[in-house]
Amino acid sequence: MTGMTRDQKARWLHDLPARSALKITNQRHVRMWLAGKHSQALHRHSGALRSLSAADARIVAALDTHGVYMTTLDELSLPGSQALLAQAGELASAFAEEARALASQGTEFIIVPPSDIVRNPWIYRWGVQERLLNIAEAYLGLPVAYDGVAINYTVADGRAISTRKWHRDWEDRRMLKIAVYLHDVDTDGGPFELIARADTLQNDRDGFTYELADDAELERRLGASFQNDVVSCVGPRGTVVFSDTARFFHRGKPATRRDRAALFYSYFANPPRHPFLCERTGLSRKDIAQMARFLPPRQRKAALWRRQLSLLLRMIPPAGL
Repeated sequence: MTGMTRDQKARWLHDLPARSALKITNQRHVRMWLAGKHSQALHRHSGALRSLSAADARIVAALDTHGVYMTTLDELSLPGSQALLAQAGELASAFAEEARALASQGTEFIIVPPSDIVRNPWIYRWGVQERLLNIAEAYLGLPVAYDGVAINYTVADGRAISTRKWHRDWEDRRMLKIAVYLHDVDTDGGPFELIARADTLQNDRDGFTYELADDAELERRLGASFQNDVVSCVGPRGTVVFSDTARFFHRGKPATRRDRAALFYSYFANPPRHPFLCERTGLSRKDIAQMARFLPPRQRKAALWRRQLSLLLRMIPPAGL
């Protein structure tokens, strides 16, 4: 801890239980035990998976094979989508000046204040529509845990920092992110990018590590020609990107000419392998309970997934954003 600022030391101490839990679950005998439980759960739940339309089955198939699928809100035709786009866009626009100030101060990960989403709870509830849960469940193979939504704001400063570097998310073995662009996004506007090659060295057999990856590490894990499989998700406002951010390396390409704001909805298995590395949206448990209060049973169970964990796992505070 030598050389750390006071805030860095505080974050290190706060995250110590989660880091320790990850280390324990990476021990070989624990990994194999968890793998067996996961395999049994997949088998038990296989007969309970909902039927999908042909269009939604294509989304799941693309996620399985390439880790990414692009569409639009208009093509999905989900209820409330145009209102979602308008209101979330207004929140992002109102936050733009503050986001640029935060970026100039060195803040690496910038999101619209979660309190803005709490004041507009239907933005959160859009993500638990039955059809989206069916897609997530079909891909995960298990009941869904819904980790909520954040409005990520990328300032066009060209910095390759934090989530703008190649990485994988650490919540579970596989997961689903649904991004909705609130701006037109071209190659200079910070598009979401994903390398459409699954990391075969990341599993219960070999363990789970989550360092940011440079080209040498990507070549070791994915092969020397990995750059041929980089998918850059450019598209107009209202573009929707389904992706598995746990199995596949991804990043937000550094924006250089224009800012990018996007909604990011998060889903993983209930329970996830690493519950102590979840809760990444900044929404408090109290806020989530409030927004989930009148949801139907399936949606409420997905939103309140932490309540179904063992007491021991509930006692581990989640790692910071």
